[in-house]
Amino acid sequence: MKRLIYIVFFSSFYLVQAQEGIEAKLIENIPLKADVFVGVNMFDELFYVKNNVLFKQTKLENHTYQNNLYGSLNSVDILNSLGSTLFYKNFNIVIQLDRRLGEISKIDFNQSNNFSTISHVSTASNKRLWIFNSDTQQLQVYNPKQDIVEASSQSIQEVIVGFYSNYNFCWVLTKTKLLQYNIYGNQLNSYSLEGYDAFIYYKEYFILKKDAQLYSLAVADETPKLIALPKLFIKDFSVTNETLYIYSGNELHSFKINLNRD
Repeated sequence: MKRLIYIVFFSSFYLVQAQEGIEAKLIENIPLKADVFVGVNMFDELFYVKNNVLFKQTKLENHTYQNNLYGSLNSVDILNSLGSTLFYKNFNIVIQLDRRLGEISKIDFNQSNNFSTISHVSTASNKRLWIFNSDTQQLQVYNPKQDIVEASSQSIQEVIVGFYSNYNFCWVLTKTKLLQYNIYGNQLNSYSLEGYDAFIYYKEYFILKKDAQLYSLAVADETPKLIALPKLFIKDFSVTNETLYIYSGNELHSFKINLNRD
């Protein structure tokens, strides 16, 4: 009788977990030695950084980009499948690359009349950039061709712990909330989220990291749902083509996920 009670208890526990959480089905694990896993784009091309060198691996060829003039490479944006945007924070410089990681342009914010300190950069629409201006604590839309700021948000008086964008929207994660802005600098949404330290956006869902676990949050919801994963160290993560990629420090794990599950 005691054994039957245990069986019923554990069966009920896992049923609740399956109902409340998001299932992730392992596809494969591949070895990867990297300092930073950047992500996989829509063409299944892998990007990562090792020893301050950007690597791009495709099914047919590999490419690298290295620039020792500007110090540490702080971020790589691969939103545009035809190119990449690299940010060297210590030198206030952005480098834009083509598909083969050839240098297209350099944007030196030290030469601009609009900025002195930039903390985050990512790709916006029409060859513009999302900028977080540390001097004014504002999210801004910058047109590098004309060297003008086209839009600015209200001042964000909190520490920024996460920054993510697509062409028309940008999300800023602080220690207490997640804020959404449009291309005109207007705040559209605010989610009360405490203790999360990283996030990404994918097809009307946020994937958030907290206490070594990942959660899914639909844009219309308020409560994140736990993503059921095996125990592993989550160093970096991304989602592309319905696949969740988790880099654990020596392996890249890929999982098939269905975020639309109710």
